[in-house]
Amino acid sequence: MRPGAAAVVVAMVLVAMATTVVTAAEVPLVDTKDGRVSGIVEKSVQGREFDSFYGIPFARPPVGKLRFKDPESLPAWKGTREASVPAAQCLQFPFLAVGAGKVEASGEEDCLYLNVFTPKVKKERVLPVMVWIHGGAFFCGGAKEYLPHVLLDKDVVLVVVQYRLGVLGLFSRAILQSGTALCPWTTNNSPRKAALHVADVVGCSTDKGSKSLLKCLQEIDAPAFLQILADLREWNFLPLTFAPWVDGQYLPDHPAALVRDGRHAKVDIISGVTRDDGAIFHLDEAAGGSLLEDLQNNFSVTGPASLQSVDKSEDPVAVARMLYLHYMGTTHVTKAETDGLMRLLSHRHFAVCHDLTTAHHAHHLHPTKKTFRYELQHVAELSLWNLICLSCENNMVCHGDDLYYLFRGGPLLTPPIPNLKRPKDLQRPDDLALRDIITTLWTNFAATGNPTPDASLGFTWEPSTTDNLKYLSLKPSPSMQPDSRKEARKFHNSLPTQENIILHPHLVEGGSYEPEDATRPSKTEL
Repeated sequence: MRPGAAAVVVAMVLVAMATTVVTAAEVPLVDTKDGRVSGIVEKSVQGREFDSFYGIPFARPPVGKLRFKDPESLPAWKGTREASVPAAQCLQFPFLAVGAGKVEASGEEDCLYLNVFTPKVKKERVLPVMVWIHGGAFFCGGAKEYLPHVLLDKDVVLVVVQYRLGVLGLFSRAILQSGTALCPWTTNNSPRKAALHVADVVGCSTDKGSKSLLKCLQEIDAPAFLQILADLREWNFLPLTFAPWVDGQYLPDHPAALVRDGRHAKVDIISGVTRDDGAIFHLDEAAGGSLLEDLQNNFSVTGPASLQSVDKSEDPVAVARMLYLHYMGTTHVTKAETDGLMRLLSHRHFAVCHDLTTAHHAHHLHPTKKTFRYELQHVAELSLWNLICLSCENNMVCHGDDLYYLFRGGPLLTPPIPNLKRPKDLQRPDDLALRDIITTLWTNFAATGNPTPDASLGFTWEPSTTDNLKYLSLKPSPSMQPDSRKEARKFHNSLPTQENIILHPHLVEGGSYEPEDATRPSKTEL
């Protein structure tokens, strides 16, 4: 989402806060600068009433001549716009379908909408606003997957935004859940290569200039672009080809350079991972066997793809080989090495980039801004792991499992899988206790900048520093724990990748891949 669109989101929320009214029939009405909207009244998990406004547009539909363009401001509408039903998600492949090897398109191009949920409070009361920007590896996800009934037990306004995905692809605090801008899958170093591939597949000429190419691409039937996304996969759903790139406007420089130089928002952050984020890559069931075979039979392609290291180093195969040998002692991975492979994928795609982000954040901003780190370590009754691998034991804290503590229901967390016997929401006392802790921490942070401003939770979440990357272990009885990845981080920091050469070239061993902006070392030994 471009900065202009973000401003529209915030403006609509602020106007909504100031001008909410309720009719005699208990239909909440809101006057925004673009027009009036009517919502519905719902009840939270604990029976608290709140107002819901679904499907509020924040930009013109990005279709036709607006495809592949920056979002444009929406003209005001006349009358009252009904906001009682979620809008369609952006055109995509549902994540579970991709994991199962199925190409099933869903969603619409006309998808730039948001949902707003607010407690029933007195008009003059000011509440913190939490904006949820969903995950999904830039190819799936949407607002209707994140329902408000858990968070609206608290005194917060929740805004859930969706944005264009795949080929069509102002805050005072931030919470980063299993992903930061330094993770290898967040940027695309070869956008021109990707664009030319798209043009070739759909039959658009690249010989007549960019305007002619854009016109041709805008006339293609939108679902055709989804097949391209599927065809570009080399291993599982990797590499992620259609990710943000350095365009000089939305992203003015490589994220590593922005982090190195402190060119980012000076805000407090919460950042964390789940214990087994790498389980999302599905290594244990029938599909897991084929993934291992792909690594065994074509490592020079699938090895770098599995680590999102294509175009991220001068010799991506060598980098992949170094990582596989370090974690498993072999590049010929069998079922005996799946634990090591999952740990490698967890570290490469989530944990190490989280560590780097928080270390640099603490270095640049401590003590004026705080850095709070966490790791979700509790195995709950519900897990995405058991949707990915239906026959597996429930023993993982998978990527995405944190969502069960913040949201209830929706097609991601409780998909309509036939004969799937499991509850629709968390039920065990220990799971519900941790949900209450996490929602209290998150909403305290949104309101005050401190997740534990008092002693009501019975523990204190201590901020981290560059020299002490301690973290909060999220369990029903949370506790502070010491940094546990020093050795893993030391090894990853020594690899000749683009991010490392930008951030700390003095730590890189045997590398010669030097982007133009890799000109000076970081001040921080990580």
